[in-house]
Amino acid sequence: MSHFLNGATATRSGRLGAIIRALRLTALLALVAGLGACSAVRLSYNNAPELMYWWLDGFVDFDKAQAQRVRSDLAALARWHRKEELPLVAELLQSAQALASQQQVSSEQICSLYERGTARMEAVVQRALPGAAAVATNLQPSQLNSMAAAYDKNNRKWREEWLSTDSDGVAKRTLKIRERLEDFYGSLSASQVRQLQARLDRAAKDEPLHYREIVRRQQLLLQTLATLRQVDANTAQSALAEVAQGYFHSSDPAYRASKEASVSQTCEAMAELHRSTTAQQRITMVAALQGYARDVQSLIAATP
Repeated sequence: MSHFLNGATATRSGRLGAIIRALRLTALLALVAGLGACSAVRLSYNNAPELMYWWLDGFVDFDKAQAQRVRSDLAALARWHRKEELPLVAELLQSAQALASQQQVSSEQICSLYERGTARMEAVVQRALPGAAAVATNLQPSQLNSMAAAYDKNNRKWREEWLSTDSDGVAKRTLKIRERLEDFYGSLSASQVRQLQARLDRAAKDEPLHYREIVRRQQLLLQTLATLRQVDANTAQSALAEVAQGYFHSSDPAYRASKEASVSQTCEAMAELHRSTTAQQRITMVAALQGYARDVQSLIAATP
């Protein structure tokens, strides 16, 4: 459950990364993150239950009975996603292609794409809750300690990457986001890189608040899980649903306001960047999205 609620957050920036995550969400079908090539998407999607199991087990260290339940639930989640969500992902990719082919795009259009991508992520989390609740009632204190230790390890890496103010840290952050953008656009020009750097410089002040929110969510989940041992499944599911709701709609007013402003500014930054693209860069992005779309259609056709 921990990665359904916190997976990508602890390793990515809070501003330009938000829209890039939405673009990758459409391509990676909400279950698998971090791969670029279309063939890798197909392979990973078809093996998503096992990949997700090992990802989660790295946090929780499931016992034999828990492992059987988690593997079964993840397989069911993947079947549901293939049948119900892939057609919606296909629609989202069509919209992304249509938008990418245009030079004059607005921040509102970019934000609409982001919101639709986020809705698909929310749907996956909601579907996963019953299975997560069933396992949560049997987690042992040692497993919660394992989760806490894994969080601490990830948080140290996040601080090093995103809270660093030295020149090397800033350069690494800029390079990482540039590489993600170039996965879609191809090479960015010098002026586009300068534009990106200016946006990142203005975004840096948000990272301490974003980190505080990451830690708050982690602590809330750990505290909630500690209260769920041996409770009934409905009680556990309700408690985890509340935690999940807080992931998408934070209870921290300061963070909520910051996130709203961040999303708005990110949409404008992405629209500004896209308006600066050459015809070839737009063709490259459309081609990348078409590749993902073909994969999605292939996966849909293979649905039992």
